[in-house]
Amino acid sequence: MARPIEFDRDEALEVALRLFWQKGYAATSLNQLLEALQIGRSSFYAAFGDKRTLFVEVLHLFSERTRQMLLAAWERTGSLAAIRAFFYGTLLDVPRYRAGRGCMMVNTILELAEVDEDLSALAARELARVEDVFEECFEHAQRVGEFSVERSAADLAGHVMLLNQGLRVASRTRVSRMDLKNHVDVALSLLGLPAEA
Repeated sequence: MARPIEFDRDEALEVALRLFWQKGYAATSLNQLLEALQIGRSSFYAAFGDKRTLFVEVLHLFSERTRQMLLAAWERTGSLAAIRAFFYGTLLDVPRYRAGRGCMMVNTILELAEVDEDLSALAARELARVEDVFEECFEHAQRVGEFSVERSAADLAGHVMLLNQGLRVASRTRVSRMDLKNHVDVALSLLGLPAEA
């Protein structure tokens, strides 16, 4: 009879997500994962398959959480203020070390674009799911007359996603929180969105 897995899988996913987010895919070794998860190799394979399969799972988890943060901001505000709330909530109102990790999806695209096209493409698809929520926000605002229809909701969402990607890369450098806030406020102001939280 097979020995039962003696760890909390959801907790292990959290640990793996933090490790991959901090170090990246290539720099995270199987031994580091085993040590961080405090499990043996056979338990790891039984629970997750392999390092790549685990990475795909935590990338999906990271993406879904990002979408849920944006959707929660939408539910709270019911307006395009959700976009501002999303940027503030994920860049400015979190510990500096967390903002300094950037976005796991953006990091993956940058790290693996020339190395592992499949994982890079997966990260791009996950980012596109977040962009879809931005688009829904603009579509709603345009439908109820709260935002100009001069540009399509898809174009506006693409622009906000470009802003998002740039901010996540900038957050990994030594740019100050005040500078990040200024970048967010200026970009939102240029889009015609309120800049003050």
